[in-house]
Formats: sequence, C-alpha cells, structure tokens
Amino acid sequence: MKFFYNLLIALLIGQSAFAQALIVKGKIISKEDNQPLIGVTVVVKGGVKGVATDVEGNYSISLNPGEDTLKFSYIGYKPQVKAVNNQTEINVTLELDAQMLVEVVAVGYGTQRKSDLTGAVSSVRGADITKIPSASPEMALQGKVAGVQVSSVSGQPGAAPVVRIRGVGTLNDASPIYVVDGVILDDISFLSSADIESFEVLKDASATAIYGSRGANGVIIVTTKSGKGKADGKPEINFSSEFSLQHLAKKIDLLNGREFAEVVNIISPGSYNNLDAVANTDWQKEVLNDYAPMQSYNASLSGIAGKYNYYFGGGFFKQEGIVPKSTYERVTIKLNNIYTFSDHFRVGVNLTATPFKTQNPAGVIPTLYRAWPVSVPFNPDGSFAEVGGSGNPLADIEYTNNTTQHIRSVGAAFAELKLFKNFTFKTSYGFDLAYAKDRSFTPVFFVSPSQSADLSSLTVKNTQDKLWLFENTLTYNKTFGKHTLNVLGGITAQENTSGHLGGSVKDLIGDDPSLWYLSTGDQTTLTVDNPGDVISRLQSYLFRVNYQYDNRYLFTGSFRRDGSSKFGKNNRYGNFPSAAVGWNIINEKFMADTKLSNLKLRASWGIIGNEKIEGTKQYSLIDNGINPVFGNAENLNSGSSYGVTGNENLKWEETQQTDLGLEIGFLNNRLRGELDYYRKVTDGILVNLQVPGHLGNGAFATVTYNAAKVLNSGVELTLSWTDKIGNLNYTIGGNASSVNNEVLELGATTGANSFIISGSLGNGQSVTRTVVGHSIGEFYGYNVIGVFQNQAELDASPKLNGQQVGDLKYEDTNHDGVITTDDRTYLGSYIPKLVYGFNLTLNYKSFDFLMDFSGQMGNKIYNGKAEIRPDLYNFEANVKDHWNGDGTSNSEPMPSSGGVNYEPSSYFLQNGSFFRLRSLTVNYNFSSKLVSKLKLGKASVYVRATNLFTVSKYSGYTPEIATEDALSSGIDLGVYPVTAVYSVGINFNF
Repeated sequence: MKFFYNLLIALLIGQSAFAQALIVKGKIISKEDNQPLIGVTVVVKGGVKGVATDVEGNYSISLNPGEDTLKFSYIGYKPQVKAVNNQTEINVTLELDAQMLVEVVAVGYGTQRKSDLTGAVSSVRGADITKIPSASPEMALQGKVAGVQVSSVSGQPGAAPVVRIRGVGTLNDASPIYVVDGVILDDISFLSSADIESFEVLKDASATAIYGSRGANGVIIVTTKSGKGKADGKPEINFSSEFSLQHLAKKIDLLNGREFAEVVNIISPGSYNNLDAVANTDWQKEVLNDYAPMQSYNASLSGIAGKYNYYFGGGFFKQEGIVPKSTYERVTIKLNNIYTFSDHFRVGVNLTATPFKTQNPAGVIPTLYRAWPVSVPFNPDGSFAEVGGSGNPLADIEYTNNTTQHIRSVGAAFAELKLFKNFTFKTSYGFDLAYAKDRSFTPVFFVSPSQSADLSSLTVKNTQDKLWLFENTLTYNKTFGKHTLNVLGGITAQENTSGHLGGSVKDLIGDDPSLWYLSTGDQTTLTVDNPGDVISRLQSYLFRVNYQYDNRYLFTGSFRRDGSSKFGKNNRYGNFPSAAVGWNIINEKFMADTKLSNLKLRASWGIIGNEKIEGTKQYSLIDNGINPVFGNAENLNSGSSYGVTGNENLKWEETQQTDLGLEIGFLNNRLRGELDYYRKVTDGILVNLQVPGHLGNGAFATVTYNAAKVLNSGVELTLSWTDKIGNLNYTIGGNASSVNNEVLELGATTGANSFIISGSLGNGQSVTRTVVGHSIGEFYGYNVIGVFQNQAELDASPKLNGQQVGDLKYEDTNHDGVITTDDRTYLGSYIPKLVYGFNLTLNYKSFDFLMDFSGQMGNKIYNGKAEIRPDLYNFEANVKDHWNGDGTSNSEPMPSSGGVNYEPSSYFLQNGSFFRLRSLTVNYNFSSKLVSKLKLGKASVYVRATNLFTVSKYSGYTPEIATEDALSSGIDLGVYPVTAVYSVGINFNF
C-alpha cells in the first residue's frame, strides 16, 4: 500500500511539473543556404522571456502555462511566429528580408549584426553595385559612402579609379586594400560587378586593425555571390545584358584657326597676313569619335542541391574608347562552391579567372590639345600633314601600336570544422596569379623632322605576379544568459613574388604583326631587361574578442602582430592593437516610451600600419638596364651599376586613429542617421631624403627614412528617409564628409625649412611642395595679383627679370622689393574639403526611378597642360580676353608662347569643385502574369544615363583629376576625356 501511495505522489508531482513548464527545443537555419543562424532571438510573444541560438543554430526555452506562442527574429531576416501547441521541438527556416539585409555586414574574418558593431563600417549592396557601366566595380562606391572619395580620373577603357578612405594619410601608396572572399588584394579589376553581393567599407581602427600592417588606408571587403535555390529545389538562372554608347561629355574650349592666327600675330607680328585664308581644324572633332560602344553580358547559375551550394557566373565586357585604337575587353569566369558534409564540417572553393586585353595610343590627348588649328590633318596626296605644335595626333594614333594581354586568377579553398560545442576551426589557402604580355611596335614613318622614325622598333615585356595566402583561425562563440562572447585567434602567412623579362630591338625585317618579335630585329640593337624577382613575405598573428551584454553594452578588442620582409631585421615586426566600445541606448528601459527606433553611441581607438612600400628600400641596390656604348663600332651593351643606398633601420608606418560615432533612427527607422568624428595621425612615414654625394648615389640622390607625420581629421554624416505614399515607395539618402589634411613633421626638423618638391610637369618645373603646416602635395608657385597695366606701374613694382607691360604681376610675399623664387607661396590643395553624394529611389507599381548625385568642394586643379610651353602651342579660349592696353584686363596677360608668364603660379590654378548627376535609371518590371507565360521568374528592362551633366568651373575634360601619387595629384597634363554614357539593358531569371 505504501508503494502505491508513493507512486501516486510521484505521478502528481510529475503532472504538476509538466503543467508548470514545457521545454521546447529546435534548430534555426537560413533558407538561402540551409546554414545554421547564430544569435537568433527566440522570445515568448507578448512577454519578456527569451533566449538566443548557439553556434549551431540550436535553442532551448522553458515555457510556463499560457506561454503558447514563440517569435523568432534575426536582423536581416523576416521574423516568424509559431504556435507551440504542446510541441517539444520546433525547427524554423528564416528567409532573408531584402529591406533589412543591410543590417548584417561582413567584418574582418567573419560577419556581424550592424547593431553589434563598435566600428565605422558602411555597406553598399544589391542593385547599387551594377548601376554604373564600368570595368571597375569600385565605381559603385562613388557618392555612396561617407568618408570615401572615388575619382574616375580617366575615360580610358578599363581605367581604374583612385580610391581614398578618410583622406591621404601617407606620402606613399594611400590606396585601401580589398579582401575578396578572404583573399587580401590591392585591386579588384578582375571582378565583374554582376558577381558581387556586397561591399563593406571598414574605416576606423576598430574595424581595420584586424588587418594590421595593411589597414591604415582602409579596407574594402568584397563578398561575391553564393548559391540561391528556388523553393522547389531547382537552380536559378540569371541573365543580364547592357549596351551603351559613350559620348564626349565636354569639349575643351580651344582657339579656332582664325583666333589662333590673331593671337600669333600679337606674339609674332605679320605671321598671318590673310586671316580669311587660314585653315580651321577642330582637332577634337578630327581625333575623337562622336560615339563609342560599350557592352556587357552576364549569366549565372546558382542553387542548393542537398548539401551542395553552388554559384557559377560568366561575363563578357567590352569597351571601345572615344580615342581610336583604345579598347578594353574582358571575360570573367566565376565559381563559388560549398559542400556541407555534416553539421560539423564543410569545405568550399571560390575561384575567379579573368583573361583581358587592352590597347591604348598613349599621349594622343596632349598632342591634340597643342596642335595648331591652322594646320590640316592630311596632305593633298592623303598622307599625314605636318602639324604645328607637338605633331599630328592622327599620325600618333596610326603609328602607335601598344597592346597588353593579361590573364588573372584569384581564388581560395577552405575547410571549416566545428569542434566540441562552441569552437570553429577554419583553414584556407588563397592565391592571386597574374600574367601580362606588353608589346609596343613603331614602324618606319615620316610626317615631319620632329615626328618620324628612321628605324622600326619593338619593345616587349612579360610580367608575372604571384601571391599565396595561408590562413588558420579558431573561433569561440558562446551565449550564456544575457552575455554573448565571440573570440577569434589566428595565424596567417603570405608571400608575394613579382618579376619581369623585357627587351627592345630596332630595324625589324617587316611591319606585319606576325614579325613583332625580338628575334626579327637587328641583334646589334637588342637590349634585355631582367632584374630578377622581387619577393616579399608576411607572417601574422591575430586575435579579436567581441563581447555583448543584453544587446546594450558592446566591446571589441583586437591585436595583430605582423612580420614583413620589406623591413630590416631591426624592425621586422609591428604590433597593431585596437579597442572599441558601444552602447545601444535604445535598448535601455528608460527608452521604452521614446519615439526613437535606434540610438547608439560608439567609440574606438587603435593603431594600424601601412606596408605598401617597395621591398627593396632597406638594402643597397644594383641597377640593371644600364646600357653603355663601347668600342669603335659604338655597339650598345647590356650592363649594371651600383644603384641606391638602402636603410636597414626602416620601420613601419603607423596610423593611430580615434573615432566617435552616433547612430540614430526615428519613426521605426524610416529616418536614419549616422555621424562620425575621426582623427588619425600617421607617424614614421617613409620619405626619400637627399643624402651627401659621397655615398655614391649621385649629386641629388635620396635614401628612404621614417621621417614624416601626417594628420587627417574630419566629420562624416549619413542620412536616409524611407516611406510610402499609396503605391509610391521612395527613399531619399545622402552623405557628406569633410577632411582636414596637415603635415605635422617632415625630415629631421618640424620647421618650414624642411620640404619635399614634387609635382613635375615634365619640363623641369615642379608645382607642388610638401611642408609642415600644410597639406600633402600642396600647390606652390607665384601668387598672381593682376597684370601690369602701364610702364609706370611696371617701374614702381617688384618684378622678375624680363617682365614687361601686359605680363602677369606676381605678389612680393616677403616684401623685399624684388620678385625672386623666395616669393613663391602655397596656393591651395588638390584634397577636397568636402565630398558628398545623395540619391533618390522611387518605386511605383511596375516602375523604378533611381538618381545618384556626387560632388566635392574646396579643392584646386593645376592646369599643367596649359603651362607647358617649350614651343608655340594652341591656347584655351580665355586668352581671347587678354590685356590689350591700360585697363583692358587685369586677369589675362598679353599673349606669349613662353617666358615669365609660364612660371608656376596661381594663374594656372582652377576651382576643382563639381556637382554631377552620376546616374539616372528608369526601370520597368514586367508583370507576374507576363513573366509566368514566358516561364520566367522576374524580368525587367531599363534605360540609364551616366555622367549626364556636371556643374564645374574647370576648363578641362573632367574635374576629377587625381593620381595614385599623393605628392603629385591634382595636376592635369592631358587626361583622357571622361564620357557621358547612355545605356539600355535587360535582366531576367528563371
């Protein structure tokens, strides 16, 4: 009896416990790739009880009576609500929410919810990446990201833009690095925009310090597309095609034949006695094509077949330039595969192969700019005519044959193993292989004594670059109560090898391309250039911890130690730490009744490096290609000689950066804003300083030292408003960023007497100077304060030797009563004070309307092509307003073909500010009924205009004048014209 009594009590207790609590478990995966989702929030609907999924996507929650509904939510995915109905296992598949996808971002060696970020990270995704018809995917960033300046500096087919993140922080290479599916690269020219899923721009030290010695100039993470299958398990096929016509957006206003003759008659009276008889050749019209085609075709096949995730893409891009014989043609093959053996182990391969070729008749633009409009292109017999100035540009095109063939392959293979419950080990091997063959042939020709070739010539160069990257990381991820901890540790190794073999020869046996080989020329003229491979290695140790408490308090700490062979044994290793905190104020209890939908503060500090230097700066070099002439026969011989003295004590350039950020949202995040203040100081910048001649480097040779310090600081603002009115959905967004650039130290002193002269015009003149207290590469020359109006003013004023009435009047800056080189001064910077962009997106029923604008303010451009005057060249139209007597002009001097008016001065400086309609697109989406009849999934057609108009005061082809050389940027020596582009395209899938 006692036994049955005890049994009854146990049953009652068990029944009571069952009535009191129900344990529900399950697993949450992504519909896109069937992968587990970490950190999904599982809460009781209408209550406060909740848990988060672990590293394997599993959860377990205890429910009391009445708690019968669960809500599953994860940023970037559509939430789901499930009724419990006494179930003890509920598995959920979450679907991506396209509107919220931007909230999940890629960071170094992983991904993270944007709400958990402590660093300054911006994203560009989806259709924005393919908006601009260009060979360079980076153009998608222009005007889209605060703190990022993307300059499309040339319209030459295949030309890459110059990208700067938060200013110019070094006197060397200031370009960011790109991380493509884990492989760290210096450029992404091999990628097709159609294969890219997203860009993440890492700007502050907290975000970039995990890349250590390569993060100082910013990091752009590129994630390519992965497999996306249909609900029925069948693969998805996408196809897009676009055809464009490029048109010269703007012509330079040059003098016509009669105007040129009138000006020449002032310079040399009597040169043209009959102005009605002079020719009138518009060389821009003669040389540049009215329209040039550009075409792009892309197709992809992707899906998920059981445990196999795949994406295969193929693309073809071809651009013909408005300058004849300038082309770029590229084929892209993309393959991404992931195979999941089990919940604990998967492997994958990412591979891109890109053969492409380019052709460019270099130097044509400066030639047509200078050509005399009174010269004709052809002689009566059809041969090329002699053209005054710098030659006949049409002959330059005809007799120049420059072609380059490339093939590049970038990829990585990885394996990922989940150990125990919370550890994940990942190993990957990445590579970048690039081969190029350059060939330049010039035949025998004669146009004029200064434009001719007595012997044919050929130059060839084969280049190869190889990179391998081996990375191993271990990640620990654990959620316990309100705490979430993610710890990453890793070891990486990398090797870069580059080398080339080149040669040249003259007097080939024929002009046919089948004979363009070194062996077909006069072997006594043969020279060979083969300096040997340049090898650099990098070994790294990395560590990062992310901690989050209750979705309110955030901490990120990282450390990387890099060792590089580019530096001497005394300073081979560098240490790069960072720390950041964040506070999601919106999740505090006192914010429960606020109308705000997001409020977050974050702050970060860190040290990052720049190892983008030549790996030979630390030791003395032998220069190859020193080709002397020996013997009575004066034969040319290959040779080598002592080169440059190295500095084995070189150490890392280090950038210390501080960032303060505020993120805010109103009205359920319809209005969003993000504000950042940053300050970064780069110390130990490598500078080439002049050394005594007794070292054997020559009279003006230099040796590299860590001798400069540069400050960049500024504010970044991003705003967006998303709403709808009836059937009209719209988004208005904008961003703006300021930058203050200042050199703090330079050389052995911090005074103004230490400076670097640069900005060569190629004629012996230099127009930039870098000095403490000013920005990098600031323009330097005489400040023009007017034009000498009469002899009395000339006699009473300080002046240069040889100046006359009607010449430019230079300021006596040191007030010593004479004009000398000491009166040159700082005239302005090529670095804009403000870079901005804004966009408008409208969706009405089946129509989409998109507009993107970009611009910059506060910078100068040096019109160097107008200054270079070793001979009489054509002039820009402003010369027509020249001084012609007392009081006629105080800005344009009397015309001259050289002399004192062509000293570096503010006369050649122009305002570089501009405002541009970057892209205008009208898209029509076919109805679901029609695409269903065609057995398609989606289909759309669009028309687009790129660079439709630009508001700018600059007289050249484009106000975006920039180079990779930080010391010599902003100088226009004859840039290839940037075009307006008109496109029509179609997209569909099935």
